[in-house]
Amino acid sequence: MERAPLLALAVAVGICCCFRTTPDDTWREGHTQHYDATVMATTTAPSRVFETTLRLDDGRALLATLRNPPPAPGARIVVRGRITPFDAPRNPGEPDQRIIEHERGLDGTLSGALILKVLPQTQVSPQILLAQLRASALQRLRKTIEEPYATILAGELWGERSALPLPLRQEFQDSGTVHVLVTAGLHLGIVAWLAVILTGWLQLPRLLACAIAGTIVWTYAVFSGLHLPAMRAATMITFALTARACGAKALSWNALGAAAIVTLLYDPQSIRSASFAMSFSCVGSIFLTAPLIKPALEKLAMLPTVVTEALTLSIATQVGVWPVMATTFLLFAPYSILANAAVVPLVGATMILGALQILLVNLPVVAHAIANLNGLLLQFMVAAVQGAATLPFAHVVMTPPPSWAIGAYDGALIAGACLIRRGALTAACALVLIAGFAVIWPPRIADARLKITILDVGQADAIVLQTPGGHAILIDAGGRLERGPQIAGDSMAERVGETIVAPFLIRSGVHHLHAIVLSHPHGDHAGGIAPVLRLLRADEFADSGQRYGGYAYKDALAVAHEQNVPIIFPRVGTVWRTDDGVWLTFLGPSLPLITASRNDINNNSIVFMLQYKSFRML
Repeated sequence: MERAPLLALAVAVGICCCFRTTPDDTWREGHTQHYDATVMATTTAPSRVFETTLRLDDGRALLATLRNPPPAPGARIVVRGRITPFDAPRNPGEPDQRIIEHERGLDGTLSGALILKVLPQTQVSPQILLAQLRASALQRLRKTIEEPYATILAGELWGERSALPLPLRQEFQDSGTVHVLVTAGLHLGIVAWLAVILTGWLQLPRLLACAIAGTIVWTYAVFSGLHLPAMRAATMITFALTARACGAKALSWNALGAAAIVTLLYDPQSIRSASFAMSFSCVGSIFLTAPLIKPALEKLAMLPTVVTEALTLSIATQVGVWPVMATTFLLFAPYSILANAAVVPLVGATMILGALQILLVNLPVVAHAIANLNGLLLQFMVAAVQGAATLPFAHVVMTPPPSWAIGAYDGALIAGACLIRRGALTAACALVLIAGFAVIWPPRIADARLKITILDVGQADAIVLQTPGGHAILIDAGGRLERGPQIAGDSMAERVGETIVAPFLIRSGVHHLHAIVLSHPHGDHAGGIAPVLRLLRADEFADSGQRYGGYAYKDALAVAHEQNVPIIFPRVGTVWRTDDGVWLTFLGPSLPLITASRNDINNNSIVFMLQYKSFRML
């Protein structure tokens, strides 16, 4: 391996940033007020509300869920609402939502947002013009191609994916191909490749050609919104083009290290983001393993060059990023290599055809002919994603590996590459497999104590009992009180279970529940039950047995019946005992159930006494 002093320096800078960087938290939640703002982007969510990005006059970018339709991007409005910063981690192991949203360029949310009036347009800025340009481009796509393909194209071209149906978005995630919907390294790499081909075809001097290619790359990054992933990719490509212009090797470890240093100096906070780790792990893995993978594929099968290149890129990428993806998405996608090999080669073609659809929309015959061809490619892409996501064991729930396990895996990759170059293939494969197994199933210290975690779910409760023998019991699962109709697949009550309760259980090493106890069926207690059951299942479901029409409660019962989970109705005097000495003695409800009180549902809640040795908890 070539010497890489700049990469070593980047590692040192990154370590310093890890210890010294904390998210900016200089402003707090405020009261409901009126704000002058500019609409930057908008989409209709599955729940038929309007999710809109607003930029206030003081520069803050907020995500607002509006109760009335917003005007087109670029419009000036007066909006009423309460500014809320994104949450810091509230529960053990939880990711920092502030850092995640910072990557998207957002500073907080505007709760209860209501547009009061539209103001005259008195100012035009580059940001407004770009927002209007992206909105116009999306409209042009929708004139020539149907959904969800228009939104997939918008995701490829500038990272727009908020209107993508939730099941399809989950399938992209489960198949390990969600990165094609985020404008970053893959997409800017395609643009750079096209720019290099164009300048080469024009036979321009190398220095001028690289300058033009770099300008095209940064112009595209700006059009896509210049979010941090796009900036990182553009910075990497800039260093590669600079090296090429100077006659040096374009793709080198020094170029990667220099890009990391510039990125960290510009935004030290990004070192804590998962996308930073994935970006540099992806490129580093390609540098390290692609030169070894390609000759092996050429020996194994006589494949066309394009297929060999696609498989090489897919395997090299996934070898580097899967531990970080497992940590981020709490799943292992075993078919991601195959899915990416099918999808990634199509991204460049669909991006080019999508751009032509936008440019030629005023020539309907030509635009629709291009859209028909693009539609076939996109249909194949979606079919590949859905096929990979529905294969057996496509979604393997995975507890995040500890940092030392990921570090050991990266070290094993580097050592393995060196061993292969010395002819020790067997030793290299054994080393990488052992390190990979340590990531999937790391050794953990057994905890022979009773552990009770009361989760912060914002409203009501969710309590996790982990017994000394490894049993896990969930009492309630948070949620929201349900007011108005709830949309299947996008219930406000169930979202807490998807984003807080189930991830906490998985991060805690809980992949199956001994029992779920639902104290009563209100949405703020039952909200997370259905998502948790779908993901982790349970041996028993204890219910108070009351009739209630809330969506979250009915969905929880439906999932339990679908999975053949026994539904039981504990009453006064019922006793559960685990094989490791934990007792649950139920104190309520009793029959007949209370009726005609001010709140029958709450008054008939399940209540029990937990006892372990000399410890008791009501």
